[in-house]
Amino acid sequence: MSKINSFISIQVFSLASFILVGVLFSENTILKAEESAAPKLVSATYTFSPGPDFPFRFQSRLIQAIPGDILQLEAGTYELQSGLNLVTDNVTIRGRGQDKTILTFKNQRDGSYGLLASGDNLVLENFAVEDTSHNAIKVLGAENVTFRGVRTEWTGGPKSTNGAYGLYPVQCKNVLIENCIAIGAADAGIYVGQTTDVIVRNCRAEWNVAGIEIENTINADVYDNIVTNNTGGLLVFDLPGLPQKNGRHVRLFRNQIIKNNTKNFAPKGNMVASVPAGSGVLIMATDDVEVFDNVITDNNSFSVSVVSFLIQQKKTKDKNFDPYPEGIFIHDNQISGGGTVPDGELGLLLKSIVGTPLPDITFDGMIDQKKLVDGKLPTEKSLRLSNNGKARFLNIDFSNLNPANIAAGKYQPGMDMTPFKGTLTSLKPVHLKPHGKPQPAKNTTLLVYYAAPQKLSELGLFKGSGVTQEPAEGVIPYDLITTLFTDYTSKHRFIRLPEGKKIKFKSAGVLDFPVGTMLIKTFSYLNDMRDLSQGERLLETRIEFLKDSGWYGYSYIWNEAQTDAELSLGGGEVDVSWIHSDGQQRSTQHLVPNANQCISCHSRHDKYIPIGPVAANMNRTYQYAHGEENQLAYLKRMDLIENAPEPAVIETLAEFDNPHSGNLDQRVRAYLSVNCAHCHSPGGNARTTGLDLRLSQTDPVKLGVWKTPVAAGRGSGGRSYDIVPGKPEKSILMHRLQSSDLAARMPNIGNRIVHQEAVDLIQTWISQMEKTVSEK
Repeated sequence: MSKINSFISIQVFSLASFILVGVLFSENTILKAEESAAPKLVSATYTFSPGPDFPFRFQSRLIQAIPGDILQLEAGTYELQSGLNLVTDNVTIRGRGQDKTILTFKNQRDGSYGLLASGDNLVLENFAVEDTSHNAIKVLGAENVTFRGVRTEWTGGPKSTNGAYGLYPVQCKNVLIENCIAIGAADAGIYVGQTTDVIVRNCRAEWNVAGIEIENTINADVYDNIVTNNTGGLLVFDLPGLPQKNGRHVRLFRNQIIKNNTKNFAPKGNMVASVPAGSGVLIMATDDVEVFDNVITDNNSFSVSVVSFLIQQKKTKDKNFDPYPEGIFIHDNQISGGGTVPDGELGLLLKSIVGTPLPDITFDGMIDQKKLVDGKLPTEKSLRLSNNGKARFLNIDFSNLNPANIAAGKYQPGMDMTPFKGTLTSLKPVHLKPHGKPQPAKNTTLLVYYAAPQKLSELGLFKGSGVTQEPAEGVIPYDLITTLFTDYTSKHRFIRLPEGKKIKFKSAGVLDFPVGTMLIKTFSYLNDMRDLSQGERLLETRIEFLKDSGWYGYSYIWNEAQTDAELSLGGGEVDVSWIHSDGQQRSTQHLVPNANQCISCHSRHDKYIPIGPVAANMNRTYQYAHGEENQLAYLKRMDLIENAPEPAVIETLAEFDNPHSGNLDQRVRAYLSVNCAHCHSPGGNARTTGLDLRLSQTDPVKLGVWKTPVAAGRGSGGRSYDIVPGKPEKSILMHRLQSSDLAARMPNIGNRIVHQEAVDLIQTWISQMEKTVSEK
């Protein structure tokens, strides 16, 4: 039994609202999809108002956006249950004001974000995003990004169940955040990560764990902001294990950093969970930071702290990471009223030694001994303090801070500021460049969508209606050894090559298919997984095809009668039930991804790349009509692939659920590679985490062993490392695989049911890992 809910059918969505020369088509217009009649793309302004169909109409417009489009959101409250995706360049999303136009995700069911965007020259202004499951607005890998007058908020007050980040540009370039408000984030209200050239100004960050956090970022100016009632006010961090390392050149000036004394409510395991309540400015491991002309008042623990990453006492094997803060210049600030009620283990310990209030500027005293010249750190790499009024100083001498020294009376922190008095050369201001001009003709994807047939049957891929999934002449069926898990669906896979063309063999990566190739995958549920004769329910067929300009993809949803499938670029849901292999009745809502979600999963280095058809994963037998034969041998025998060696000398991927196909490590690595590495790899959508789950990766740290999480929020599950050898119950990886929490569960799509067999296998794998180092 099933029920189809197509979010945006082709009639409502993909052929609507196109602008041809001088003609605007309404949403009810249906055009014949012929590439020869493709329209000239011209940008326009589109206006939206609240209503039950808003999520579908708006996501449709995001998918078919043309560079230069302005999406105007009228005043009102917009209710959404799924995250929004945008990949087009030069788009503006504009509301009527951060208190007038409100996108609420209070009842979110899908997606761990409110808006995920990756297009260049992006402008987001004058609206609010409230109560998302995880991140409010994430912009990944974009150049020229403006947040203006945007508010992000979790309206229930500070809670560990709130999302992690409010405004979250990461691995971006040329970013402006101005006149924005961020409230209630369980990590950072405004978080700028692994980004270059940033200005954050005239913003207010309140009731977050970290008000504003600049992490692994190069060239940032943070000024004229009000940062109050957070756990920590302004944080400038550098963390190990990330693609962009050793952030530097950060200026914090003319900010009001007041009463940041809120109890830390970050989920355990996150880096900011260690920030003491009452922290004003915290600089950790970042070089070349200038802090000046700020008002820093009534922060109960540490008004200004300068510390190395070593103070975290966390394991790191990143050889290229510099844990020491160097070239820190703190001058001309008004610092008062702090240190009166210290929080955290270190704060309480220092209180017992030096009393309260704690001094205004705290340094952990850790320096890189390898950089000493004649026993001293060069001036340009030193901490320098100047003209901070009556501010007092404390060098906590962290290297000697241990119970034995304290008990023996050998530990004595230093309070003499004299060695640190002086100046450094002021850093240069950050200058942002203008946004690039829209180039509508660059959006070739939209032209491809326009040319897509409305019905799957028009592609001529199957015999009859397609209900039997019997391929038509020239359509080649195939299967994989280890497959991408999608809520226990079955999958039928096919290749159609252009006439007379061949595949070029590649030993690594996706096979080199000729232009004109089509990859087809149909998702279904067996009515009874114990009895194939009971038939199946076809859900969707995903099409990927290769043009001169690259790969493209979209989905067709099968109708209730199973006679055809209809194009649904906006995605959809299918309610379905079946009898599972254990004899139990199960049901779910199968999620059909929208076209932008397809791009986000298949994107590597900003190009659409298929996931499945690699030689090692295809090196298996298939039951063809003529009998069983190795798939690669069949392609070679049929002269459909060139330069392919014999299957016996081609690497064969392990089958994750077949103990005879490889050892435990090989089977788990195969599973993680197929199911996770398309995002968790350099160039993938999760590249910012530094976690690399490709089969070719051999560095244990990059695979997650003793790796600290990045931007995990509730996804950490209160755990400190991705993988703790011998302790699956302390490994974030296990939490991600087992969780039903939107902010934690992985993968992002096809994750509504836990893959228990994989959970059991990976749990055993971690349990049997050699415990080389005991956990601290």
